[in-house]
Amino acid sequence: MVAENPTHNGANGYIDAEGFVKDENDEYTGWRTINFFPYAIFTPLRGSVSGIYLRLPAEFMCSNNELDISIYKQNLELLEQNIKNQPISRSSYFGDAEGVPISKGFYPVGTEFAHPLHYVDLHADGEVGTAVDGVVANGARQYEFPGTRSKRIKEMRYMYKWKNVGLEDIAEDEEDDEDFASYIGREGQGWVDNDAGWILAAYIENREGELRPQTTEELAQCIGCHSKVGNTVDAVWSFQRKLPHMEGWAEMNYGLYSSKDSDKTRLHDYLYKETGMGEQGYFYSSVVGADLYGVMPAEIAEELARFAKTVNLKELGISYQIIEILDDELLKDMGKSDRKPRLLARQKLMQHYSMQKEYLWYSAADDKYFIKGNVFYPTLQTMKANIQGYRKVVLDQSYNLGKDVFGSNDSHVPFTFRSDGTVLDENMETIPVGQVIYSRPYDEDGVGTTPTGIVEGDVYDAKGRLIKDITEEDRIAGRYLYTGTLDKYYNPILSGIPLRKE
Repeated sequence: MVAENPTHNGANGYIDAEGFVKDENDEYTGWRTINFFPYAIFTPLRGSVSGIYLRLPAEFMCSNNELDISIYKQNLELLEQNIKNQPISRSSYFGDAEGVPISKGFYPVGTEFAHPLHYVDLHADGEVGTAVDGVVANGARQYEFPGTRSKRIKEMRYMYKWKNVGLEDIAEDEEDDEDFASYIGREGQGWVDNDAGWILAAYIENREGELRPQTTEELAQCIGCHSKVGNTVDAVWSFQRKLPHMEGWAEMNYGLYSSKDSDKTRLHDYLYKETGMGEQGYFYSSVVGADLYGVMPAEIAEELARFAKTVNLKELGISYQIIEILDDELLKDMGKSDRKPRLLARQKLMQHYSMQKEYLWYSAADDKYFIKGNVFYPTLQTMKANIQGYRKVVLDQSYNLGKDVFGSNDSHVPFTFRSDGTVLDENMETIPVGQVIYSRPYDEDGVGTTPTGIVEGDVYDAKGRLIKDITEEDRIAGRYLYTGTLDKYYNPILSGIPLRKE
């Protein structure tokens, strides 16, 4: 039935109820969808959303050279347990892959990941047939992707594990410049070697909106995220955050997004055991912007403003009016003595909001708590602004310089890129308050000399009490909450334990 089959009775292949991708002949392709808990700076608010698909080599799908989907399921379960650092009773995989040892924390050779990066479409919630109202709904192909994932994609990314690596192959010093001084790739073919066992390949839009192979320079950004980065497991960001059980073997849907009920998600926050907080809550308690660049999204600012009306700000040690700490525009022209205390006041408000778990809503129907939609999904205005901004990058093909744009003139540049009166330029001259920072001091090798500001801050226990003395053992065990801009012991593996607001 078309209503149950978004690709028109399998004419173009489809995804079954267990997340397996099948072709037009109803045959297994080996690909399986992954529905994972996104990192908080990569929600639909940011303007890009993902699909994630995983495939293991043929021997993991077979027994005696015959396809055995039950064997494949067992091997995928073993892989999940391995990547999530869960107990495993075997030392090797099942079926024809029985000779492949399970290497703790590593994927087997031949593993593939496919990652389409979509524009955000607030109509895209998985509807099919005549109910389709998403952008570019056309003719016989009446379907939508779920989770605000538009039919149009920004990029198509791909990873292939081509050789085994171990801990001995990963440099202890992540700051060793020589590790990133050169890399292997083939210009025009759209791939590079990440020097950690994986081939990374990607296509991106040309000026006309058609996909083209990325240049090796553009792919250097991929290496930055998929090579020797602490938040990954074997250079991969997603699978360790797969949602529990069958909920995680499904199309990426960002909390079962519904365009008709967008103020709610059906996505739990999950306990981050090391802090006693939720993943989303820990993020809110650790930042002052809730954005990749430290900027406060309008949706979250509005939520915090509503929350502020329900609490005693003076008891929190906040002496400013709410607009003074939530409006980024006001911070643009402030010097450090005015800007910093207001940002610290903002952090106090965000930490209290997080501790109270006010970002969750309660579903009485099933006695569960889910993340609010208004802090997870963009408004129509934000969605359009994200698309319009990215369109500028597409038109001038400046991906090698980054994939974000703040507007068409200096007035659109946020405060985080403006001087607070203490910033020096490349000539060691002070940049006046409010002016955009176009350069920083650097040494004879061209390396910047300005401290990054990435530091460990105060330490608190799970109840929010300040801890003065902490041992290295406590740090490694991850028993406490760090409030600085660096938590080098952050564990990205999803616990699978839904958070409740008691």
